[in-house]
Amino acid sequence: MRSLLSVIILFISASLFAQDAVNYQTPPQVIMDLALAKPTPGVSVDNKGEWMLIIERNSYPTVEELGQPEVRVAGMRINPNNFSLSRQNFINHFTLKNLKTGKEYKISGLPMNLLSTTAVWNEKQNKIAVTNVSASQVDLYVIDVATQKAMKVNKSPLNIVMGGTFSWVDDNTLLYKTTIAPASAMPKKPITLYSPEIG
Repeated sequence: MRSLLSVIILFISASLFAQDAVNYQTPPQVIMDLALAKPTPGVSVDNKGEWMLIIERNSYPTVEELGQPEVRVAGMRINPNNFSLSRQNFINHFTLKNLKTGKEYKISGLPMNLLSTTAVWNEKQNKIAVTNVSASQVDLYVIDVATQKAMKVNKSPLNIVMGGTFSWVDDNTLLYKTTIAPASAMPKKPITLYSPEIG
């Protein structure tokens, strides 16, 4: 019995020593490259087959995104600071390509750290509306395809929680949903929980 007890103690000691001796390890480089590889870009082509919008997405959310507050309501994860859905696979870069010449164009006027949820062409296919989600609000930009320039068009922050955020009314007019009050106006959550009084 003593010998069995000694063997068990020796095994536990060896296991603890082995755990202490293990340092942080990284996988082989080929696995690292696979895990961190950029996703294949998406594309959106105008109905004339003349221009193509190249859409690139982040591989993983940033630490800043993961640190944003989150309220869970009816199966949705809402960021109360900017009235958007949290944990999204954001678009981080747009490029325009002329399919006739094969030339690619950078789009000026978009935020440096772009986090977009969608891109929608107008009926004439000469403008593209895109969103940008920041820590405090969601904005709407319109890209002019001919000049490859973007301009912010909203005066009030957008509310993109329930979808159907915006739509083209005609080739030059957008209809979009905005917030009716700033996030700071939301009732503060009490620090202490209230419990029912017992008789």
